[in-house]
Amino acid sequence: MTGDNAVDGSERSVDRHGRVANDPDEFRATADELETFDAGLALGYFRRLEVLLDACPVDIYAASSLKHPWPYRLQNAAECYQASFWRSPERIMDSAIGEDLANEDVLAEAVEKRATAVVAKDYLHDQEATTDSIHQFVDLHDPDEHPPAYVPLQPPYNEHVAEVYPLVEESHLDHRYMLGGLANASPEVRIDEMLAFRSEVGDEPVAHGLGWGLDDQLVATVREEPTLLDSVDNSSPSQALRNGRIVDKHWQSRPFGVVDKGRYQNVTMGGFEFATLVQAAHRLTPFNGEFADAHNQSAVSDFGGVEADD
Repeated sequence: MTGDNAVDGSERSVDRHGRVANDPDEFRATADELETFDAGLALGYFRRLEVLLDACPVDIYAASSLKHPWPYRLQNAAECYQASFWRSPERIMDSAIGEDLANEDVLAEAVEKRATAVVAKDYLHDQEATTDSIHQFVDLHDPDEHPPAYVPLQPPYNEHVAEVYPLVEESHLDHRYMLGGLANASPEVRIDEMLAFRSEVGDEPVAHGLGWGLDDQLVATVREEPTLLDSVDNSSPSQALRNGRIVDKHWQSRPFGVVDKGRYQNVTMGGFEFATLVQAAHRLTPFNGEFADAHNQSAVSDFGGVEADD
């Protein structure tokens, strides 16, 4: 390990692999630091991945502490680890539902951990308590100090957003909503709730499916109606890998042997999670041929969607 001086003059220890860092930029490397990999070829590979991500209508967030450079990351205020959080340029700080944290704690953690977005404190299946928390959050959130915010909703979303929309409209916050409370719900329930939300507020507000994942039914629905959902996250890929399994393209967990002991095992697991996320993005793009047959593709109307009453 080699010693360096931090910006504030204090001593810090950062080795050339960036295992310990005090700033997100310390996880970056230059072309001259690569010995085995060719920097141009590595960038060429990531340029190819960007073609996929540019064509994907949904930003897929890794709710994970595994180490890889996936561009989207979500961690919560009770368990946020810089060694993984800072490897992603887009970083949502969730409010750690169920934890004894106040909005002040969440905002302070978001600033300390350099989050690029923060979620107001919410309360599982409790719209009244969540709404009270949103009121408090609006007063506490300073756009000059804190990252942009997401406003959390609890189901039924159409009822909750109808209540909080005027509050957001009158505040300095943007209409960006975190659709919570359905992490363990069926795909049909999530889709119906999402459609009810859009029926209430239209296509403009940003919507993130908290803990939703990307099962076949949700993928088929978003492919047909790509403006329904802006982003999604799920911890299933990382949790599966930590338990000797892997999430397949159908978002089903299967037995899978992976290195899970020794140094750098987090990096090897991270490689598999990264590949899982690439595959998930591919399934949402026009490049994927698995949904080409309209007769085999589930339609929004199959789940009580916008065409159901036509």
